[in-house]
Parts: sequence; structure tokens; C-alpha cells
Amino acid sequence: QTVTVAYADPTTGNDANAIQDTAGNDAASFAATAVTNNTPAPADTTPPQLITTGDTTRPKVTGNQLVLSFNDTGNLDADATHKPAGGAF
Repeated sequence: QTVTVAYADPTTGNDANAIQDTAGNDAASFAATAVTNNTPAPADTTPPQLITTGDTTRPKVTGNQLVLSFNDTGNLDADATHKPAGGAF
């Protein structure tokens, strides 16, 4: 597939409505740009499904953690620095 990406900063100031670096600077807008699709063939196009049954695998809260299990964890990013923000739930 051909892949392109474009981005438009939604506001004029540096604020959380835009994509930002760790210092809070907004990413600059850019027009549609072709990018290289490095997905190896055949591409894995099946998304992991949340497991909702079973005593040990269904979603549960343990202390201050929400624990979710998925049927295909081979390509999930387990790097703790890439976890979603607490406010995302």
C-alpha cells in the first residue's frame, strides 16, 4: 500500500491540543508526504482481541492497576516507557 502522512497544528500557541515534544513545543504542520511502508509481507492485519472470560485472564483490578489480557501478545509493546497515561482510562 502507498502510505502518506500529513499534520496540521490545530492551534497557534504551544498547548496540549497539538503533538508536542517533551519540552512542550508543538510539532510544525506539514503537507502530505510519502513514507516508506516497511510492513513485511504478509502483514499481520489481525488486531489482538481483549480476553473477557476466565478467572485468570478476564479484565480485573488489582490494587491500583487495571490488568488486561489479549489473545495475541506477540507484537504488543511491553516497554514501560510507552504505557498510556493514567487519564486515558
